[in-house]
Amino acid sequence: MQDESSEKRSLFAIFSECKSSLSSVVRRYSNRHHDVEDILQEAFLNAFLAEKSKPIHAPKKYLYTVTKNLAIRENSKVATKLTEFIDDHADPLLLSNEDDLFEQLSAEQERQLLLEALNQLPSQCQQVTRLRLINGIKVKDIALMLNLSIKTVEKHMAKGLERCDEYILHATSSLVEDSNQFSQDATANQTQRNVK
Repeated sequence: MQDESSEKRSLFAIFSECKSSLSSVVRRYSNRHHDVEDILQEAFLNAFLAEKSKPIHAPKKYLYTVTKNLAIRENSKVATKLTEFIDDHADPLLLSNEDDLFEQLSAEQERQLLLEALNQLPSQCQQVTRLRLINGIKVKDIALMLNLSIKTVEKHMAKGLERCDEYILHATSSLVEDSNQFSQDATANQTQRNVK
């Protein structure tokens, strides 16, 4: 038991030594600088749990690798705001003449689209996703508020964000189709007037 305790302290000591450079790793690989502490805590927890199952031969390297991977994962999650989603995915959706369609949406319309997407989610998934996206509450705080594990909150977030993405893609595709139909109708009307 004492050996296990000294191993924990050893990992904690290494983590404490490297904490400032691990923070730099998070900032380098993630745009979400306000989540640095959360990512570091999760990296330590992952390393701690991994060390419980089998010894880590290079704990410093392991901590850096886990931290980097978590930062990249956080950065690539669709756990960002709707406006970031639109910025990232607008170009493939807009192959029509209406290149500025998303730019024409006001902030209120974007928020309304997100709220509509959230309302389609199952109750607990909706609650978790709403707290994260609308209220900006951190995952660990949501877990505490709702008395859920962090992993459960992350699963609800992933499911919620995926379904919101699908809803938004469908809704924006409909807008593009409606816009194309309007353009075609306007062109047809103009052509008819020119023929007369």
